[in-house]
Amino acid sequence: MAIPPTRTGTRRQRLHVLARAIAAIIGGYVVTALAVACLARLLPMRPAEASIAATLASFAIYAGIIVAIFWAKSMLRVGMGLGSALLLLGAALYLSILTGGRL
Repeated sequence: MAIPPTRTGTRRQRLHVLARAIAAIIGGYVVTALAVACLARLLPMRPAEASIAATLASFAIYAGIIVAIFWAKSMLRVGMGLGSALLLLGAALYLSILTGGRL
């Protein structure tokens, strides 16, 4: 027979899920936006087609980020993953803009 959760255990678990949900919604959105901007600038197509293709890919990217956030074993890994993705995609976009990339 399972032991019923205590009131503090339930509250702690709910806060943990809330933290992951906030990370998934806000962090996932920002990472997806940067990924779409990088894709739109780097895809070897006409600018309009590249923007549409990148926007279509954004749905899969966002869903994958959300799954990865809830799959991670700890919030430290979530933070490290989102932070490193933000740094890498931000740097790629910045370098693309500096070198005179498309759009």
